[in-house]
Amino acid sequence: MNNNYNEDKIKANIYKASLAKVFPEKMRNHLFDYEKCVFGVSLRSKNFMDNRRLQASIKWISKNFKTCLVLVTDSIYRLTIQVKTQFNENESRFKALNTGLEFINEKYPLFQQYEESCCFKFQLTSEIEKQWDFEVYYQEFQSLYQNHEAFCQIVDSFAEDYLHRIQPENADTEEVEGFFQQNKDLAITYLLEESALFTCLAKAGWLVLIYPGSIKTFEEIAQGLHTNVPFPVQNMIWGSLRLRNKI
Repeated sequence: MNNNYNEDKIKANIYKASLAKVFPEKMRNHLFDYEKCVFGVSLRSKNFMDNRRLQASIKWISKNFKTCLVLVTDSIYRLTIQVKTQFNENESRFKALNTGLEFINEKYPLFQQYEESCCFKFQLTSEIEKQWDFEVYYQEFQSLYQNHEAFCQIVDSFAEDYLHRIQPENADTEEVEGFFQQNKDLAITYLLEESALFTCLAKAGWLVLIYPGSIKTFEEIAQGLHTNVPFPVQNMIWGSLRLRNKI
């Protein structure tokens, strides 16, 4: 295992992470005034499974923050499993929680390489969901989705993009439409749960969220375009990383 990670350390230079966008934009020059951040992990995404991509993000974070909470979204990943496999909720949750632990066990050496520059702490979303305030915030986001058109539209847009990314390959138009209808509620649940989780973290003082990519919903929330969201998450700062192949 050590040899593999030494090879990955050498190859990591193939990718370089840079700060693409910050929301709200006015915080771009003040982002590093904050000494800690949350690094959101999307399980099974190429930016986290590919060691070279992941290490580029870790290296960038270690240069700019003293403490980083690595948020492993195990409980949310159960919804992706349900959509892809049609497993029941219990089966999907069991597999998702195991996948989260596997990520920590397999990728920990990558984070460990930079522990002298930054203290990396791992947090499972399945643990945050046990907090009393998670359910409170989740219900608030459900109410927002049901009663506020602008928020409903951005959630539906996310659901559509999310399902497009994981829809069955080579499916015809009718099959795709059926797939969307069958799984839209799960996709909506995905975003609403994630929103509640981020709110819990913001309430606890973790205001800077770093992610290699773009999630329009959270960019808009950070910009202040959805003033009805729970107060803690209104203070969120979203930093989007760009990963570039230097070859």
